[in-house]
Amino acid sequence: MTTTIHKTTPPRLHVYLVADEVAFHFSADHHQLLQQLLPGWEIIKLTSEAELLQALPEIEVLDTWRFDASWYAKAPALKQIFTPAAGHDWIQQDPDGKVIISQGTFHGSMIAETMLGLMLHFNRRISAMLALQQQHQWDRNQQQSSPLLSSQTVVIIGYGSIGKFCARYLTQLGTRVYAHRRSCSSGIDPDSGAEYIPAESLNDRLAEADHVVLLLPGGEQTQGFMNRERLKSIKTGAYLYNFGRGTTLPTASLLWALTHTGIQGAGLDVTEVEPLPADSPLWDHPDVVVLPHSACIFKEYMSLHIQELRTLLGKVQA
Repeated sequence: MTTTIHKTTPPRLHVYLVADEVAFHFSADHHQLLQQLLPGWEIIKLTSEAELLQALPEIEVLDTWRFDASWYAKAPALKQIFTPAAGHDWIQQDPDGKVIISQGTFHGSMIAETMLGLMLHFNRRISAMLALQQQHQWDRNQQQSSPLLSSQTVVIIGYGSIGKFCARYLTQLGTRVYAHRRSCSSGIDPDSGAEYIPAESLNDRLAEADHVVLLLPGGEQTQGFMNRERLKSIKTGAYLYNFGRGTTLPTASLLWALTHTGIQGAGLDVTEVEPLPADSPLWDHPDVVVLPHSACIFKEYMSLHIQELRTLLGKVQA
């Protein structure tokens, strides 16, 4: 969703994308690229929160990681905020409801590739192979039970735009994919070939799944979604992945499931508490792979955001 911006000469975009993670930081090279892609715009790069706050009275269009609700009163000209973030966590809503907020929608391919990497890690017994390598052992039987993804079933819970990307990657391999979302209870997604499943059938499909992928957003409605009942429903030998929010899969529930159910392993890009505490048992669990919320950390990240921003700003200027 976009809004029309007053025709300044030229229109201005303020960018405040400062991050400790190099992939998420708007560099001088990114500034130059965005200016080349938007020759009709003046791109103003802000390098600190102090600079942002000083510029607020004149900003109409802003690209940022964070915006506090208290700042809206200081930004009377602000019409629209863009952010690379896919979630709604960092940009607080305008109390007056006048400013449009546009989240990034370009994350699907990155999360899908990370998902496939973890699935192949577990399917191909890579941890066991690395252990054999450290022991200088040549054992070609170690992977004899490895299945092809094309012969397996995946359940995706939280089926939005990112879920569609993940499903497309999987169905292209021949994998059977079930998709769970509140707004669809039956039928086939024509974009991916995934089969929608209603809420009342979720546990039945979990019992069929070789891999269960969580892409749920945070919030009260999804907190603790993967409770013991659902975890017990998952098929023996299956793997569980979380790329949504860590609060949907509580650590205590996951550890319980790894001990008391047939779940064989878990790949976690997000955890209930972040950063993951140094004393968390997840770090050393032999059946868990922990990523530091890095499923989207690719060298192309900011370039993908810039490409999407160019498209969206073209609509703003029209």
